[in-house]
Amino acid sequence: MSNRVDALIRQATRQPDKAALIFEDQTFTYADLLREVRSRAAGLAQAGIRRGQKIGLMLETAPEFILLEHAAFMLGVVVVPMNMHYRSNEVEHVLGTCDVEFLVIEAAFADRLAADLHTRCPALAAILVQGTPPAPLALPMRDAAVLRGDPAACPPPADLDDDDLALMLYTSATTGKAKGVMLSLGNLSSNYDRTPEWLGLQPDEVILCSLPLYNTFALNQCINALVFLGATMVLLRRFDAVACMAAIQRHRCTFFPAVPTMLQKVFNHPEAPDYDLTSLRRIVTGGAPVPAPVLALVHAFAGTQITVITGYGLTEATALNTIHDVRLGADGQLHRPKSVGRALPGIDIAIQDEAGNEVPFGTIGEICIKGACVMKGYYKLPEMTAEAIRDGWLHTGDLGQMEPDGHFAVVDRKKDLIIRGGQNIYPADIEEALYTHPAVAEAAVIAEPDDLMGEVPKAYVALKPGASATPEALLAHSRTLLASYKVPATLQILAELPKGPTGKILRRSLRSDT
Repeated sequence: MSNRVDALIRQATRQPDKAALIFEDQTFTYADLLREVRSRAAGLAQAGIRRGQKIGLMLETAPEFILLEHAAFMLGVVVVPMNMHYRSNEVEHVLGTCDVEFLVIEAAFADRLAADLHTRCPALAAILVQGTPPAPLALPMRDAAVLRGDPAACPPPADLDDDDLALMLYTSATTGKAKGVMLSLGNLSSNYDRTPEWLGLQPDEVILCSLPLYNTFALNQCINALVFLGATMVLLRRFDAVACMAAIQRHRCTFFPAVPTMLQKVFNHPEAPDYDLTSLRRIVTGGAPVPAPVLALVHAFAGTQITVITGYGLTEATALNTIHDVRLGADGQLHRPKSVGRALPGIDIAIQDEAGNEVPFGTIGEICIKGACVMKGYYKLPEMTAEAIRDGWLHTGDLGQMEPDGHFAVVDRKKDLIIRGGQNIYPADIEEALYTHPAVAEAAVIAEPDDLMGEVPKAYVALKPGASATPEALLAHSRTLLASYKVPATLQILAELPKGPTGKILRRSLRSDT
């Protein structure tokens, strides 16, 4: 029996006065952190939330997210982190499909809640608002201040089994509309808790977190690494290149998890030579390849002793599944540029054909994963779960190949997935928004290469006979329905979209146009 809050309790007992979390002008010791978590747990219990229920957190990047996440863990409540950029219809979809009973939402985001939300999401029992909304809202809401209870009234940590749910992460997954990925305590202990060891992290790390906290990258390599190691974390409200460099210099940060776009913005910044970045020991990145010039810049400003690590993983397999040290050869080019590394301990990875048979070395097939990291399944979607997990193997939908020494290469990502600056985007979400415009007859979205973001979505639209609309008007329409990172970078109107014999729109033909 265990609880995800055990690590925090252990650190608060061993080193109560050590700085755990630094945020703006606040410093939380481990004793402070545990006291505040117990306060939130007492408040949650008083508010009526019970073991096994689900709590959605749609909060800014700030300590309150961490406090409420661990308070929920304390009670055995399932945490559903929510993207703070979601628009009204996206928020409703998460709440409805995940059966979220309690929602804690930032006041600044509360205007994204529809007036009839409770009728559309019948499981939703209460909405607790963090702060004061800018205008009165029709929905019945409570002030999240009620969640600050008496730490002495905090219930003891719930005794949980490895099979009990801890997190439900909302992802577009391998195909189609976004789903709730169910991650158990066993999933997290097998992967999150082993990540620090795999990355070579130490208890004296000073972690710089400028990632959004709702993302598995930050949940694992920032929040969980912090409490598991008993390290110190410097938390920034949002990513800013200069703020990152200033934090590294001031706090002597040693570990910087970042997507490649962030690395480019930091180490390409004209002020980079003005900052001392040599305290950095490790950078972990993912979501896109690390270009050789960026790695060279990292070495120039942080020193050649720094280790830059990339890897492969997906939410359905908890987090990291392979890691690879990114190195420059004597010729200044990346050593093994296509490799994402070898399978991590306790994880089996195979390259399979459509019949489920392993293919020879060097042959392209589907990347399949087996191990304790594989999710429990998609929430209330047994057929899709059965399709994704067959004979114990998670079928990722990614195409790859393996070399005789065990190194893997990803040769094509999940069908149609777009990764914009580390954010996963599925074309279906954007297309659905475009189809709601009265002038749109057909819509298709593909990835377009981008020097800064890696990829951005590009939309193609055909209009209904007699209808008229400009690309600018259609993009403006999509902004009202989509998180900002999903809005297409460009949109082109065609007379008709290319189709196959069955009438299916052919995205591959559109890709040849870019």
